[in-house]
Amino acid sequence: MSNNSNPPFESKLPAMCNAWIFLNEDEPSGTNYNSSKSAYQRMIDNDVYKANDIINLCFVDIIPTSATTYPTGDGSSYTLSMGDVTHPKDKDGNVPTNKDYMQWIVRDAKAQNPKIKVCLTLLYGKQHLISQIYPNPDQPDQTSADKFAANVVAFLKHYKLDGFDVDWEWHYLSDDTTPEQFKMTFSTLGPALKKNNMILTMGPATTNNLDAQTVNDHFDIIAFQMYYSTSLPAEFINYGIKPDAFAYGAKFEPNQPSPPDGPGQQTATEAFQQMKHYGFKAVTTWRLNSQNYIYEQDQQLSLSKLVRG
Repeated sequence: MSNNSNPPFESKLPAMCNAWIFLNEDEPSGTNYNSSKSAYQRMIDNDVYKANDIINLCFVDIIPTSATTYPTGDGSSYTLSMGDVTHPKDKDGNVPTNKDYMQWIVRDAKAQNPKIKVCLTLLYGKQHLISQIYPNPDQPDQTSADKFAANVVAFLKHYKLDGFDVDWEWHYLSDDTTPEQFKMTFSTLGPALKKNNMILTMGPATTNNLDAQTVNDHFDIIAFQMYYSTSLPAEFINYGIKPDAFAYGAKFEPNQPSPPDGPGQQTATEAFQQMKHYGFKAVTTWRLNSQNYIYEQDQQLSLSKLVRG
């Protein structure tokens, strides 16, 4: 590649402020989504959705179709699933699930900010997530990819979602997906999403097993996990990936081990200064609902003002 692998990088993304939300966790402990003092209700009360362009909900699984999936099927193709995670009971004794949380966030985020996009992030910590789509994983076939893409689009449309995000890291997603499987899957899914005005994004921590041309052609945002490594943009350039969709990955979650060559807990000002250093106008933050959600949400509000003006 002729692109310079040193910052600033010539990303073509506009100014955008985005974030991930980890649906499995309820803070403060013992609350659920609808508790008046929950992290989720605080996002509504403090207009956090107004400060964001994209919210990514973590995490979504890939499973065979069945009588209980959407769309339904006979197991010969694969679709998305929010899993079986449950949350504390409400005052009426009901036990909400991640699927409930997903639907409530879509409802509340779009009521507060009609322009916001809500996407699902593919989990990384399960083996053979993508390779399972193909009857012969060594020879990923177009028919299986087409069926999976159609099911993903149907799932997202059914739940009024706006796109699909990929948490590309180890143990196991980036380890046991081959470049051929990556290419077949996302060169099929990308156009299917775009045809339906949906986006395909990525939050990578590695280049392992990517197909550079597929990334260049079909991914709308590449929000690097800069809190893991600040060398990721240069690694992607050297791997053959254009900087057009590059974005910064911020992190306000506290008490984390120091990464090999990235920053620890940040402030909004520090994140924005690093964004400018790397030439990035778009940012995605991990995350808005840890135990320190008040700090995270307040920093995101500040970061949004810096990024979006």
